[in-house]
Amino acid sequence: MIATTMNAARKNPKPVSSDASSVWIVALLALVPCLTAAVFGSQNSNGPPCLLTTSRPALVFSEYLIDYGPASVPQQPTLTPEFYFRNNGSEKVQITGMEASCGCLAPSISTKEIDPGAIEKLTLPIRLSNEPSGFREYTVTVSYTDPEPRRVTLSVKAVLPEKSLIIEPRVLMVMGKVNAGQQHIVIVSDFRPESADKPMKVTGVSGSSSLFTAELVGQFNQEGASRTSVSVHFRENAPEGRHRGVINVATDDAQFPMIQIPVMVGDSKRDPSDAVRVSPETGRIVLNTSAPEESVGMAIAFDLPSRWKVTHCDTFPPEITAKYESVPGAIPDHQTVNVQLSITELPARGIEQAILTLNATDGDAPEMVTVPITLIWK
Repeated sequence: MIATTMNAARKNPKPVSSDASSVWIVALLALVPCLTAAVFGSQNSNGPPCLLTTSRPALVFSEYLIDYGPASVPQQPTLTPEFYFRNNGSEKVQITGMEASCGCLAPSISTKEIDPGAIEKLTLPIRLSNEPSGFREYTVTVSYTDPEPRRVTLSVKAVLPEKSLIIEPRVLMVMGKVNAGQQHIVIVSDFRPESADKPMKVTGVSGSSSLFTAELVGQFNQEGASRTSVSVHFRENAPEGRHRGVINVATDDAQFPMIQIPVMVGDSKRDPSDAVRVSPETGRIVLNTSAPEESVGMAIAFDLPSRWKVTHCDTFPPEITAKYESVPGAIPDHQTVNVQLSITELPARGIEQAILTLNATDGDAPEMVTVPITLIWK
């Protein structure tokens, strides 16, 4: 009888209520994490403990992207976005470098040492004269220590207006050996509507280097543009190395009082015994328009073979002065020549590219090292 009852119970089990099932499921889910922790917590682990860090970058910028919107920015020689930032850390911040995404950028910063709580400014002038029209994005990456090494990238987005001035070629490059009488033509085309009735007049053409000369060939109208043609002649047997310069086209135009075309001549190959190093490779001078004597110059160091005899420094524009001294170098058979640049008188308005040329002799052979310098007008 008892056996019969058990068999009946197996065939017809008593249903369990849904409420009871829910209670068991909840209890099981609650126990699983505890059981897992108990099992794994009882095992010895040789791994490092988890560490949480709250270290944050000290510099905080008011904005990391400046977007000028979908409309074209007004036509202008230079677009000048500004980024403000603050040192929110407890230690002094040291700016160690600024890497621009384009050679048309000339980033500058109000100071390279930022005290805790101080607010400073980074300016990113963008020279528009040789930039193509349409949407453009530019970046500058700022490296600093707080005291940990940090990097932050700032961006600028803008739609540039249709070209009003086109320079062909944008950079005149003559690589390798220069032949006697070698000539190149640079054409400046002005597409502005107002230039059709009153073309821009060129008042002077000059070169910044003894390696080449530049002269005005003529001005003419073609395909709806006023065009200026400049002839450039290069000197034969230039000193070894790659040298830089600028062609300067002065005009009577208020918007473009000076048009500058970069020039590169020669190559970067030198004999290993004639290795040359320059620090920094490009310079920057801040011009104070209201008080020229307070303009901020800079120092440039040249590492040269000790057998070179430095004779003089040339500068363009001539308003830049250069004083130099030579000391023994850190590398055997080398010397360090320190050049201090300063300025007390403003150059012609519109000059934004300058050149420092260090001249020397190696026996009877002339030597030359050039450094491009950006002028920042403030």
